[in-house]
Amino acid sequence: MVAVKAYYDGQNYIMEGNITVKTNQKVIITLLDEFETPKRNLKKYVGKVSKTDSDLIEQAVAEGRKVDSGEW
Repeated sequence: MVAVKAYYDGQNYIMEGNITVKTNQKVIITLLDEFETPKRNLKKYVGKVSKTDSDLIEQAVAEGRKVDSGEW
């Protein structure tokens, strides 16, 4: 038996390891109270704004995080 970390993307369970599962192979799924935060690819925006605008955006994001965490 092998334990593998995975997350549910809304339709499928995505395993975080290079594991081969055979057709009709039985599995045990344990649901945890932890949640995976989807990662966003922001590389396409690199170099598109000035340093000043970039600083303002970073400041706005930091303020948004404060609101989300209840610090604001």
